[in-house]
Amino acid sequence: MTEAPAATRRKRRGRWWPLRELYDLLSDPSFAILVVIVLAVASIIGLILIDQVPFRGEMARFRYPGRENEPGIWFLIHIVPASPFRTVLYRTLLALLASSLLACTLKRWRRASHLALTIGEAPESAFGPGPGGASSALVWVARAPRAAESIVAALKRSLFAVRLRQSGETTFVSGSRFGLARLGPILTHVGFLLLIIGALWLGAAGVSRQVWMSPGDTAPIPESSLSLALEDFRVETTPAGEISQYVSRVTLFDGDREVKRAEIQVNRPLRYRGHSFYQSSYRQDPNLVRSVSVVVDAAAGETGAPTLPGHGAGRHDAAPQDFAMPVSLRIPWGEWVAVPGTPYTVAIDTFFIDLRIDARGPTLASDEPRNPAVRLSFRRDGEPAGETWYFLFHPDMPVGSGPDLPLRVTDYTPLMATGLEVVTHPGAGWIWAGFAVVTLGTLLAFLLHHERVWLRLQPTGTGESVAWEIALIHQGAAPQAPEFVREPWEASVTPLAIRLLRVLAPDGGRPLRWPGGAASEEENA
Repeated sequence: MTEAPAATRRKRRGRWWPLRELYDLLSDPSFAILVVIVLAVASIIGLILIDQVPFRGEMARFRYPGRENEPGIWFLIHIVPASPFRTVLYRTLLALLASSLLACTLKRWRRASHLALTIGEAPESAFGPGPGGASSALVWVARAPRAAESIVAALKRSLFAVRLRQSGETTFVSGSRFGLARLGPILTHVGFLLLIIGALWLGAAGVSRQVWMSPGDTAPIPESSLSLALEDFRVETTPAGEISQYVSRVTLFDGDREVKRAEIQVNRPLRYRGHSFYQSSYRQDPNLVRSVSVVVDAAAGETGAPTLPGHGAGRHDAAPQDFAMPVSLRIPWGEWVAVPGTPYTVAIDTFFIDLRIDARGPTLASDEPRNPAVRLSFRRDGEPAGETWYFLFHPDMPVGSGPDLPLRVTDYTPLMATGLEVVTHPGAGWIWAGFAVVTLGTLLAFLLHHERVWLRLQPTGTGESVAWEIALIHQGAAPQAPEFVREPWEASVTPLAIRLLRVLAPDGGRPLRWPGGAASEEENA
């Protein structure tokens, strides 16, 4: 008989045939495997892009200004995705995999749940001889008035759920053990489906932000009532001087209420209410310092440098003999320090790690120490006495309205800023639920084995005691281990079958038939 044409099959399926065709495609394991392979390739490409191409999308535009029309730069800006795992293509692959998992689960759920939750009965023909006359069941004769009750008790001790059925004088016993193992693959599919839903939700609604903070700063967390205060930041080093760890000591606030104090370290984030705070990097703060080191030296005004407004060579508000020996000062941020031998006190007003002067005035040119500059404020008798810029790499070029003091900036103690990555996880609950369900399904599938037992007890023979011919079929278990086999017939049956046979000792200690064999006529006699 030939297969019906495709049009005929569609007509038989009714008007919903397109959905049925789609359902058949999604529930096909081959399709799911294909999607997994494509998704794996896309994931590998995404990881390579993140690791090997640090400047992508708009980042490449800012990294290579003025070169947008070059083919390679144009490709980085317009083709290479900035976030490979948040592209429409990657999310579409995840959605296809989720749909396939859902279809496979629905297709197999009914049969799996039926096998897991019910005690099935074997057809009566299952106890007959197999192909070639070989027996497909273990058959023996027992002389006991309560054979069925003894077997049921033994099965229940072995954790079987048991059901009896009477058909005339014949008794059928059905048993099922660890039927939940049938749900293992189904639960694994459901768990992966939950994982994918969580990943899609996380990719669509999750946000990752980089926050730079210096000790004393407080940063509000956007789209929440949270704020993070940085109490301290330190960089820990090994005895050899290598960086071993960097740690941010923070306090988390919800509104005005303090909710958590913690030390954020690499691989030890702070988590609270769907937010994770990761220690991602650190850098020198470009606008703050812990302190500035200066030297007051009369020679600073006698170097022959060009005369600047208000800074004539050799003109000081203190006599040169007052600084016959250079005086070193450390000026901490936020403190006023007296300049020895003068009526002035000095404090740090502004610091730029890379000063640039343009039409807007002094600005920060970069985060690199290319032109460190500090503006010092002066007071005399508590009254403002002007401000002056000093440059670390150009000590003979002070500019400003401060007093003519022979000052040179010699060094500064940087204030390290911590880089914290603030990440939201809106799909975290789904991901954790998926992980738990996958774990449960894997344990059920691999640690448990669904076993089913069917027995038929028929009265036979005559005599003073009742004789029963007992036929047993045991599915789902391995045969007796070779090292425990005592007689040839034991090699083809399961340990449970041997134990049940021993419950009611057979005539002569041997069964009549067993899978693949039978006792000789002399033995049966």
